Amino acid sequence: MAELTNNATVTESIGVGPRTFVVTFSKSSISLTESNAAIKKAETEGNTVVGTQLDTNVTTVLLQGAGITAGSNYGASGVTSAVYATFTQ
Repeated sequence: MAELTNNATVTESIGVGPRTFVVTFSKSSISLTESNAAIKKAETEGNTVVGTQLDTNVTTVLLQGAGITAGSNYGASGVTSAVYATFTQ
């Protein structure tokens, strides 16, 4: 069994950048084209995409940068954007 032999401390850190956002782009049966349009809009708002997860009705994206303007018709008609979580260091 492993044993802690030093005085390690835990510090708050996300390890991916100073400002990281988990955002969602939602629409019933969101298409890949609509997801790509929303991601491109997020990039124009000053973000870098560091991860994506595609599902039938939502695309979840991990962004670093400025964040997004949440709302409707984000990048494509009918796509709703939302900020799920914000991490700052």
